[in-house]
Amino acid sequence: MKKLFKFMAIAAIAVFATACFEEPEPEPGPGPDPGPGPDPGPTPVAIFGINVQLKSEGANFAVEGIKVTLTDDAGIASYDATTDANGSVTYQVPAGTYSASATYKTAEDGKRIAFNGANNNIAVAEGSTSFTLDLKKVVSQQIIIKELYFGGCQKNDASGAYRDDAYVILYNNSEYEADATDIVFSLIMPSNAHAANKYITDGKLMYEDLGWIPAYSAIWWFTSEVKIPAYSQIVIAIFGAIDHTQTVTASVDLSKPEYFWMSNTEIMTVFKNAKYKTSEAIPTNHYMTTFPVSAGNAWVLSVNSPGLYIGKMPKAEADALSQDKDNYDKTATLTVAKFPQDKVVDAVEVFDAGNLAKSLFRFPSSINTGYVAHTGDQGHSVYRNVDKEATEALPENAGKLVYMYAMGTYNVLNGTGSTDESGIDAEASMANGAHIIYSDTNDSGKDFHQRVQASLK
Repeated sequence: MKKLFKFMAIAAIAVFATACFEEPEPEPGPGPDPGPGPDPGPTPVAIFGINVQLKSEGANFAVEGIKVTLTDDAGIASYDATTDANGSVTYQVPAGTYSASATYKTAEDGKRIAFNGANNNIAVAEGSTSFTLDLKKVVSQQIIIKELYFGGCQKNDASGAYRDDAYVILYNNSEYEADATDIVFSLIMPSNAHAANKYITDGKLMYEDLGWIPAYSAIWWFTSEVKIPAYSQIVIAIFGAIDHTQTVTASVDLSKPEYFWMSNTEIMTVFKNAKYKTSEAIPTNHYMTTFPVSAGNAWVLSVNSPGLYIGKMPKAEADALSQDKDNYDKTATLTVAKFPQDKVVDAVEVFDAGNLAKSLFRFPSSINTGYVAHTGDQGHSVYRNVDKEATEALPENAGKLVYMYAMGTYNVLNGTGSTDESGIDAEASMANGAHIIYSDTNDSGKDFHQRVQASLK
């Protein structure tokens, strides 16, 4: 019995010793570095609700279903909405500066009418909730600017751009003969849309309500009677009325006897640039003339972003206005004449595609809203869009319209360039015997696109 007790006591001591002196398990360590953790994502962007109300002549423009486009200041984000029965739209957008534009087309007394407008200074922030968009009534003009080619093309040896071959086309956008005898041409100031503009104060053109716009460098007029048949055009060579293709293959032939020329023959002592040349085929009664308002050896047509306009004024009046020193704006860096706004017939506002963020509108909204972007040196032109509905409605066009227009420069991959969304190939259709009616809303962004190649090429 004593032996059994002794044995049990020894066993108990052994168990106690094992329990007391067994190596403890290690404490859990910090483990591997878990890293910075999941990305919390971008900071949420504040969204604000804003209302845009269409107005015309001081009253709400209560028409339902009008598309209103809101575009941010950088020209990247765009939002579309359609008006309710009261003529208003509502957006949910981030803070920033926006431009809103809208066009409504109708007919009155057989004339094509467009209500067109833009508000280029919509500042969206907390507390800014309501803005107006004034629509101007535009009666479709008979004589319009159809195309402006000014940016030049590449030389044969790819050594740079050739820019002596600029031209402008006037078009009779109606079924009646047009008298263009009193049509005059001029340029808005500054010459480039992205240059410093001394006429803009607090986002507004100082001459907007003064009844005039700058006539920069010169006003050009015809020296003989000019008629344009229905749905037809005339071509005006700006510098060289010659066959430029003999020098540069990618250029255009401006030497045809039916063309006109902005001639320097009477002002060679001032406009003495070597690019003023003419073919013997151009009759002298097709020479245009001018009185230079500003210094320079040539008309200052921009090669990247001109603002060109045409007016209606007898040549004697245009000559007198050009030489009337009391009618000059002497506050300008370069002298400009004051051209009456109510004499303006048509205009095109061009922005340089590489300087859109710095470009500013130069025309009052009563003359033009919107712009068309252009890339120079590539042979592109600014070409007017077809009014699809009006053109297709002409009974004589049955079976003559050519579709699948492929001369636009719009690139779907990067969203650059532009095209005619009507899908109608105007030049091919006219060659097929069709009559074309072009868009005329006084909004260059809706009326024009960048054409990959000049139509005269």
